[in-house]
Amino acid sequence: MRIAVVPGDGIGKEVVPATLPALTALSEAFGLGIDYDVFDWGADQWLATGVGLPPGAIDRLARDYRAVFLGALGDPRIPDMAHGRDILLGLRRGLDLYVNYRPIVLEHGVIDLYRENTQGLYAGVGGSISRHGAVTVAIDECVYTREIVEHFVRHCLGRLREQGRRKVTLVHKSNAVPNTGRLWQDVFRRELAAFPELTGSEEYVDSFCYNLVRDPTPYEGILASNLFGDIISDIGAALMGGLGLASSASICPETNFALFEPVHGSAPDIAGKGTANPYAAAMSLALMLDHFGHGAAAGLLRACVTGAAGSEAATPDLGGKGTTQQFMDQVMAQLERELPNRRRVDVDGRPAAAGEL
Repeated sequence: MRIAVVPGDGIGKEVVPATLPALTALSEAFGLGIDYDVFDWGADQWLATGVGLPPGAIDRLARDYRAVFLGALGDPRIPDMAHGRDILLGLRRGLDLYVNYRPIVLEHGVIDLYRENTQGLYAGVGGSISRHGAVTVAIDECVYTREIVEHFVRHCLGRLREQGRRKVTLVHKSNAVPNTGRLWQDVFRRELAAFPELTGSEEYVDSFCYNLVRDPTPYEGILASNLFGDIISDIGAALMGGLGLASSASICPETNFALFEPVHGSAPDIAGKGTANPYAAAMSLALMLDHFGHGAAAGLLRACVTGAAGSEAATPDLGGKGTTQQFMDQVMAQLERELPNRRRVDVDGRPAAAGEL
């Protein structure tokens, strides 16, 4: 299984290389046959060439790779995030990654948050009119097709049933945004009828966010449109303890292709200091292992990362004294002790392969 690795910008260039040796160690010990190529898509390439996703990138990824592991995108030299939209939104749309999964891991258990990932206000429909250098009219349209909403809801309900969940909440705003809101309600109610194991509920997004912060324990599964899911996921990260703990998977159920990324962003304020938290990046790799059916390897990685997060090797945001590399050194040390029938793996991992589209 070959994956495409895109460190991206800022701390992505720190947490991604730090976590890859763990993936190599698990692949060798469990006989998973995972290999990777590294691509330099990000701000540096954009500034040098004006290119985000190179021509033919989507076709090659779909043909030659099973997944993308993305670090982060964002650079103060590109304040409008043009390269980020070109790369990340290009990957989501080009590879039809319309299901975004963001687990909210809390003391009482895991809340499964599913966000539609390609349409809504992020569909790129709209425009603006400027006069004398100032924008005078701006329009962004929220666009949803019934086909995508049906496929999204059906897939998510199926995943919740497989995970043994009993409750699912649709988050919407149909009282103020009636057209797309009612589309979501109609699809949710119709699809839910085929899942008698699940008890459904519906909440307006503002009320839901209030309730989630006050007491998250009643929630098990959450379905949300693109914008609402984006906002809810950061609230969930805050409940977990910070963005440094938030992992994600973006999936096309029809092809099984997926993109895995920590959602902490490029964090330019701490980039280059060596203190970025690799927890979310490592947990995104665990999601990847789970996605491809390697549950034992994923569980072991999660246990080792969780153990490192509670040690002195944890990064300062977790109350530790460690650096990014010391955190992952702790993870690797624990993996070396616990990997079954492992073959020797250099603690620094193999040299990253170069790739270019």
